[in-house]
Amino acid sequence: MTDLVDEGRPAAAGRAETAHGLRLCTLPVVLWAVVGAAVLGLQVYVFTSWFADGGYRLEKAPAAVGGGDATRPADVLVPLSSVLGVLVLAVYLYRRCRARRRLTFDALLFIGLLLASWQSPLMNWVNPVLASNVNVFGAVASWGPYVPGWQSAGPHREAELPLATLSICMTALIAAVACSKGIGMAAARRPRWGVARLVGFGFLLVMVFDLCEPLISFVGISVWTRSVPELTLWSGAWYQFPLYQMVASALFGAALGAMRHFRNARDETCLESGAGLLPRGVRPWARLLAVVGGANVCIGLYTGTHILFSLLDGGAPDRLPDFFRPPAGY
Repeated sequence: MTDLVDEGRPAAAGRAETAHGLRLCTLPVVLWAVVGAAVLGLQVYVFTSWFADGGYRLEKAPAAVGGGDATRPADVLVPLSSVLGVLVLAVYLYRRCRARRRLTFDALLFIGLLLASWQSPLMNWVNPVLASNVNVFGAVASWGPYVPGWQSAGPHREAELPLATLSICMTALIAAVACSKGIGMAAARRPRWGVARLVGFGFLLVMVFDLCEPLISFVGISVWTRSVPELTLWSGAWYQFPLYQMVASALFGAALGAMRHFRNARDETCLESGAGLLPRGVRPWARLLAVVGGANVCIGLYTGTHILFSLLDGGAPDRLPDFFRPPAGY
């Protein structure tokens, strides 16, 4: 009897150590999944409050400076092209997943970015930073005022463009893939480069990609209403462009690109690490929630950068263009 007990102890101890090791290995994906679930819970709360209170209704907007209240072609084409681009990308990713018979990381990231685009109005959390043209198709009142801790303009006074915002997930995914490929090429040519140097290279790469962004300001879909003059191109003009917008975008894009590039032996990103050890039925949901959490954190880098700069003294445009109809909170 004693021999049986003595022989059982090492086996039980081994099983306990194995279970403990499995828990440690799956800890990254579980923690990221908890972050994703928490963010989704907050998102449901914000949108439920926004909808139940009728927060999507905009107050009557003031007239445009030159009386240009008529909708321009760009005001319709930009949001519709955004929707079309997202649909095309969704079909492409679906076909790739079907061919590989599994959810790829790019498909998960696409979904994660879609679910993280709710952060769009949060750069105006403390001070109004970006104002949207109310004439743009699909304009609604911002859900930002329903986020806990909101300090900017109240409900019904800031405009949000959810259809145009869909393009964030499309352009962000393209930037992440390009950045990831660039990091991979740099790693192959410079094998001595460490992680920090490769991520820094990815950051610079995204900044180069972002050099065309100042031209987007001329479309007139939105204007920067608070921008540090010393760090702004064309400061005081309605098309003024804060240079730190490119820094914020590079932080966002480089984080996604690095996340996509660096993988473990099981071909898992840092967000999914350990997912392969989870039960088969739990695995895809854990991966999805983990990527949603990571996408929200990455967009949070972008949003947080603008919130920090909004605390500095910033200048608004001297005048708005004739075609721009500002929201009531401008």
